[in-house]
Amino acid sequence: MDGNKFSFPLKLTPESLETHLKNRQCLVVSFFGKTPYTLHSNKGAFIDQVIGRSVFGPSDFIANDDSIEPLIEGYFCPERDCVFLHMRSWMDTYSLAEKCRQADEYLQHKGILAFWSSRRYEHARAALALFHLSHIMVCCSPGHTFDISYVHLFKSLDNLRNKIQPAVAEVLKTVPGIPKDWINHGRPCSPRVLFLFLSCPTALRGTRGSRDERRDAKPHKHPPIKRLEYSLEDQIYRILRKARIITNVAANSLFAVPSNQEFVYVETGSQGTGMDTQATLINNCFSLMGAQEMSDVTSDPGPFYTQFLTEENREKRCFSNFLREHINIGFERGFSDNISKHVGHSGGNQWEVPTLGVWVEIADKLFDLFTEELTSEEGHKHSEAMMTLRDDMETEIMFSELRCKKILPTAISAYTDGLPPHYTAEYHNAKLLGAMSMYSMQARGPASEKFAEVLAAECTNYWQSGRQMCEEISLTGNHCTARRHTLPGQDNMLEVGNTKKILPTMQHSSGVQYIAACNCGRRQANREDPFKLVDANYNFYQQLEEECCKDLEHVSFPEYSPAKVNLVPTEKIVVEVVEKKEEEEKEDVEVSVNEAVVPEVQVEEPSDNDEKKEEKDPSPERVETPAEDEAEIILEVLENLHIEGSAGKSPSKVASLLARTSSQVEFLTHMKTLSSPPGLKPEFPSWSLVMVGSSHLYSHSSGLGAQPGFMSSSKFLLPWEVPLTKLSTAELNEKWPNIMENAAKRASLRGPDEPVDNRITVKVFIGYEYECPRGHRFMVSAPDKPMKSSSTMREAANKLVACDLPLYMACPCRITKPPVAQLTRLHVVTPKAPVWVTINPQIQPSPGGPIFVTGWDVPHKLSINSYWVLRLPYVYCGEGGAHLPPVIPPTADTPAGCLLKGSVCFDEEFSEG
Repeated sequence: MDGNKFSFPLKLTPESLETHLKNRQCLVVSFFGKTPYTLHSNKGAFIDQVIGRSVFGPSDFIANDDSIEPLIEGYFCPERDCVFLHMRSWMDTYSLAEKCRQADEYLQHKGILAFWSSRRYEHARAALALFHLSHIMVCCSPGHTFDISYVHLFKSLDNLRNKIQPAVAEVLKTVPGIPKDWINHGRPCSPRVLFLFLSCPTALRGTRGSRDERRDAKPHKHPPIKRLEYSLEDQIYRILRKARIITNVAANSLFAVPSNQEFVYVETGSQGTGMDTQATLINNCFSLMGAQEMSDVTSDPGPFYTQFLTEENREKRCFSNFLREHINIGFERGFSDNISKHVGHSGGNQWEVPTLGVWVEIADKLFDLFTEELTSEEGHKHSEAMMTLRDDMETEIMFSELRCKKILPTAISAYTDGLPPHYTAEYHNAKLLGAMSMYSMQARGPASEKFAEVLAAECTNYWQSGRQMCEEISLTGNHCTARRHTLPGQDNMLEVGNTKKILPTMQHSSGVQYIAACNCGRRQANREDPFKLVDANYNFYQQLEEECCKDLEHVSFPEYSPAKVNLVPTEKIVVEVVEKKEEEEKEDVEVSVNEAVVPEVQVEEPSDNDEKKEEKDPSPERVETPAEDEAEIILEVLENLHIEGSAGKSPSKVASLLARTSSQVEFLTHMKTLSSPPGLKPEFPSWSLVMVGSSHLYSHSSGLGAQPGFMSSSKFLLPWEVPLTKLSTAELNEKWPNIMENAAKRASLRGPDEPVDNRITVKVFIGYEYECPRGHRFMVSAPDKPMKSSSTMREAANKLVACDLPLYMACPCRITKPPVAQLTRLHVVTPKAPVWVTINPQIQPSPGGPIFVTGWDVPHKLSINSYWVLRLPYVYCGEGGAHLPPVIPPTADTPAGCLLKGSVCFDEEFSEG
C-alpha cells in the first residue's frame, strides 16, 4: 500500500496497517462501467472531486501487458472513512482501442471474435468481487442513455452469486470477528447502485441544463437536466424490475436502488469533471453565446480545478454532493431499500460497516477466490458455477464451441475412413489435411482454432497408437511396409511422453521383389528391395556366387581390409589386474602377475598377394563393420596394461600401436568417387569383373542364347574392328598366323565394287546390357536404341565406344508405361591377337552429380582370347546418399545419368610376358 492508495490483489494483512487506521470503520464506494476515449479509462476524476485531492490520474497504458486489465485500484480517505475502488477494464473505450492498435496484425488474421473472447468474462469476474465488497456502487456510462447490455451482466452475476455462496461462506469463516449475517449472505449488505452518465444532450450542456429557457410556456418545477435524470430513473427502474434484477427484498437481489432518493446523475460538463478539457471549453462557449443576462456569464466560476474547492464553495448541483448524501445515509442508519410491506423488515435489511483491517483481509481472500481459485487448472468444487458465468457472458464463444464440437466427430471419421493398417507420416499428413479441410468448412468462431488443435491431436494419437509405418526408404525409393520397428541389436524401448513402448525388432522390408542376374549373367534369382548398400551391391551377388560364379576367375577391386595381427612374444611386462567391486562383496581384489610373458602386437599392411588369396576364397556375406575380433580384444586389453621396459625406455608401443590402428580403420562408407579422399577405400566392392572362359564360348551366330532373360534378337554382341598398325606382315605370319588367314579370307570375299582396304584388323565383340526390374535383359545397337536385329552392324560398336551411354532407358518389354531398365553389365570378348583391351568405367548417375569409379589406378587390361563380364553397381551411393533411379524412362530433355565414354579402349603395346 503506497500511502493510502493500493491495488488488487492486495496481499496485505491487518497487521501491516497503521494502528489508527485498521480499527476505523469504513464505507466502501466502487466505480465501474464504461468511459469515453477522452477519459483514458479513468473514472477517478469523480473520486478526486469527492475527496478534494488528486489521487487517480489518467491511465498510463502499458503496452502488451494483459495483466493490468481489469485493474482495481483503491484509496482509503481517512477524512471521510471511505474506501474508494476504481476499476479499469477492457470495457473502457481507451483500453480497448489501445489493445486493438497493438494487436492489429492479430485482428487481421483471426478477427475480432478471437481477440475479444473471454474479455467480458474477465470484466464480470472483477465486477462480481466488487458486488461482494461494496456498500455503494457507481455504474458509469459514456452517454446519456441506459446501456441495455448491463441487464445481461447483472442477471448473470445474480445467478452466479447464489451458486457460489457456499464457497464465499467458507472463505468468510476463516476471518475472525465477522457477523453471522455477513457469512450467510456473503456480503456486508445489498449494495446500492447509482448511475453516472458522463455526458448529456447538446441542448443541456454547460449551465443551460440548470435553467428553463422557454418563454412561451408555463415554467416547470424542475430544470431540464433534473427532468432528464428523473426520466432515466423511471426507465432504469422499470427495466430492472421487469428483468427481476431488483426485487421487493433487497437482500435477495444482486443490488438495490433507493425508492425515495435520487440514484441517477447526469454530468453536464459545467465544472470540467465529467468530460475532457476541450469538450468543457466548447460547452462553456455555447453557454456564453446563449446567455441572455450578463450576470449569468459572470457567475460562472470557470471549468478548471473545481474538484479542489471546499464543499462550502461548491455549487449545489455537483456529483460530490450527490454522492455525499448517500454516504451520509450509510453512516447514519444504513440502507433500507426494501419495497412496500418489506420496508423495515428485519430479515431483509442486512447492513454491516466493517473496520478497515477486517475489510482488507476479506477483500484479499475474496478477490483471490474469484480470480484464481475458482478459475485455476487444479479445479475447485464450485468451478462449474464459474464456468456458467463464462457461458452466459461469452455467447459467441459458446456458440462457436458447440458448432466445433458438432463437426469434430465428422472430421475425425473423415480421417479414419479407409486407412491401411500402417501408414507413413506423409500419408498421415495428407489424411489430416483432408480432415482439416472438412472441419474448416463448417467450424466457426474463435473456438475453431482450439478445436482444430484437438482434431490434430486426436488424429495424431490415432496414428501413433500402433499404426505408424516405418519411415525408412529403400535405396530404390520404396517405403518399408512394416510397422514402426527397430533393427536387430538396437534398443527397442521408445519413450512417448511419460510412457514407454516396446517396438518390435525386425529387418526392413518394402514387400517389393525384383528379378536380377548374377555377376556373370548366367543365372537369375529374385532379390529383395535393398535398404543397405552392402545388400544391394555385394551380398546378393555373393549368395549367387556359390551356385554359379564361384569357379570363375575374378578380378579384385580396391577395398578396405582390416589390419592383421601377428603375436610374437618379445619382452616381460608386469600385468596389474584392474580392481572390481562386486555388489555383494565390498572387498578389493588385487592380483599381480610378475614376469608374465605377453606377446607383442605387430600390425601388417595387406599386400597384393593377400588380396589375391582373398579373391580366391570370397566370404559369403559382408557385415557393416569388418573388424577383427581378436585385434579388438587385444587392443582393449593393452589399454589396461602398464608396460615395464628396460631403463630409459618409455611405454610408447601401445600408444603407437593404437595410433597406427586408429589411422587404419578409416574407410569409405559409400562408393568411391572422383571427389573421395585419396587413399581411402570402400568397405566392400560394388563392382565385379569375371572371366567366363575362352572367346570360343561366344558364337556370333547364336549370340548369348544360354543366358536367361534376354529378349529375342537382342542378345548379340557387336563387332568392333580394331586395327593392328605396329606389327609387320612378316611378324604376324610368324607369330599370329590365324590373323593373316582371316585377313586373306575377308579379301577373297570382297566384291568388285567394294573399296580395297589393306589394313589388318581384329574383331573385339562388345555388348552393353540393360536389365529391367522384371528381369528382362537386352543389348543396345545405339546409345538410345535397343537391339532388334541379329545382322552385323559394322559401325555400331564404334559409335557406342566413342560416346556417353545412358544409364537408364525404357525397356521394350512393354509399349505403354514401360519400366525403367538400367545399364547392368558390359560384355567384352577379346581376340587372339597382340592387342590389349582395357576397361576403366566411370559413371555419373545424375546430371551434375558425382562420378563413380572403380578405384583402379590404371585401366585394367583384359587377357586375350577370353570372354569377360563387368557387372556394374546396382545402386550408386556417394557422399550425399543414394541416387534413386528415375520413375519414368528419361528422355533427351530429361537425362538421368550416363556411362562416360572411354570405358573400353585398346592398347597395341602388347607383351606376352
